[in-house]
Amino acid sequence: MFEKLSILIFILFLCSCHHPFLYEINTRPWLYELSKKYNKSISELVDIPLEEFDLLKQNGVDIIWMMGVWQLGQYGLDFDRKQNYSKYLPDWTIDDVIGSPYAVYEYTLNPSLGKNEDLIWLKEQINKRGMKLMLDFVPNHSAVDAPQTKDKKEMYIRAPKGVEDEERYTKEGLAYGANENHFTWKDVLQWNYWNKDTIEFMKNNIIKILSYADAIRCDVAYQEINDVFGATWPDELKYYNYTKPENEFWTYAINEAKKINPNVIFLAEAYKDEYNEILINLGFDYAYNRNILKKLMVSANEFKSYIKAKQGSFWQDKANFVENHDELRVVYNMNGNYKKAKAAGTIGGTVGGMIFMNHGQWVGRKNMLDVHLRRAEDEEDNEEIKKYYEKLNQIIQDKSFRSDNFYYVDILNGERKDDFIAYIREEESHYLVVVNFSENEGCANVPIYNLKENDFIFVYDMLNDVEIKKKYDIVKNYGLNVCLKAWESQIFKYNY
Repeated sequence: MFEKLSILIFILFLCSCHHPFLYEINTRPWLYELSKKYNKSISELVDIPLEEFDLLKQNGVDIIWMMGVWQLGQYGLDFDRKQNYSKYLPDWTIDDVIGSPYAVYEYTLNPSLGKNEDLIWLKEQINKRGMKLMLDFVPNHSAVDAPQTKDKKEMYIRAPKGVEDEERYTKEGLAYGANENHFTWKDVLQWNYWNKDTIEFMKNNIIKILSYADAIRCDVAYQEINDVFGATWPDELKYYNYTKPENEFWTYAINEAKKINPNVIFLAEAYKDEYNEILINLGFDYAYNRNILKKLMVSANEFKSYIKAKQGSFWQDKANFVENHDELRVVYNMNGNYKKAKAAGTIGGTVGGMIFMNHGQWVGRKNMLDVHLRRAEDEEDNEEIKKYYEKLNQIIQDKSFRSDNFYYVDILNGERKDDFIAYIREEESHYLVVVNFSENEGCANVPIYNLKENDFIFVYDMLNDVEIKKKYDIVKNYGLNVCLKAWESQIFKYNY
């Protein structure tokens, strides 16, 4: 009964590419956390115990994103210390406020983290373990007191003469950083990407970062798309007679970077599918995919409708996450339900593309770490989540979960068929992922489209370490009968 369906859905897409596992660490808060863990001062990069890198390697991490290593301005720190952080850290003190990592003064190491050459040491330690180092590039804006604000004001967006708006411009007439909806960040100033000097200067910053990193994460990368930038700042650009550049900044800058290091990986932060597509076409290797989290926050069916048409190559340029530093924690987003968060994490780690996880996700953190602070509100590690990720991270090291071979499985019958999410991942090995994304326990018959014919088949439940023996004809004709508790996942290996 599944043969016609398998022909329609199970379209083989062969790809030799293997997507990486990215792990994000907020650097200065991590060192603060390590100081408590090891009961000694760990404030500089060279103080990091090397076993921490070994642990990440053992968990299958390919790229460590050390977020927030660059030098910040005093203006931003003073600005941040006037804000109130009680929402995320009720007992915060001034000492907890360390400044936004996205108010970059210049691309040299933050002095609190050591000397600039310590970045070379960091990269060497990470590379020695077969991993890559990712660092930030913040293209949209600079610190308010960055060096260029003194004598290179034309590199920034400026107010038309006679126009005063304290919500949009400084007293000197320089524009605060903003997104396309003019959500303004008053701790930063807006670079002008229709200015040739700005384009060259920012390209050179990327080249500089390349001397320390194997991969670059580009903050709010969509803002530098010519049409988006022009639509965000039309009055200012027109007043100063700027015209749209012939070429896109990202195409130029990424091409120049890849002349130096053809293997450098560029990750774009963007939250609209249309922007993601543009950025990939401009040269990015991966772009954020928030849809995984967004759909799972609604329902199983919402997520299934999203992935049903997303076969094969759709995933090849997506960075899929259920948590990062800008999002509320996945446990929080799943209504404080640790089992539901565990189910969401299973999907985020197995669906395809770049696997993207956040520090604290593996131990079930619920409290958000505000990007301006060195710590979040204290909480205990969740042992159930911790043990689960220890298993999951080992399973997803298989090349099958790093390939583009993704096949949606349409569950046709069973009491929980609407609540179960299922798909196949394969390359040299074959895996069926089934997640009961609901609060109801139950069963469903799940097709396995490409079984090797035999009298009996063996299916290995990877998470529970159990081998199951079934008659081939029954599974072929009716599917694999899978019974799951609320929010439970199973990853089955077959054809082995």
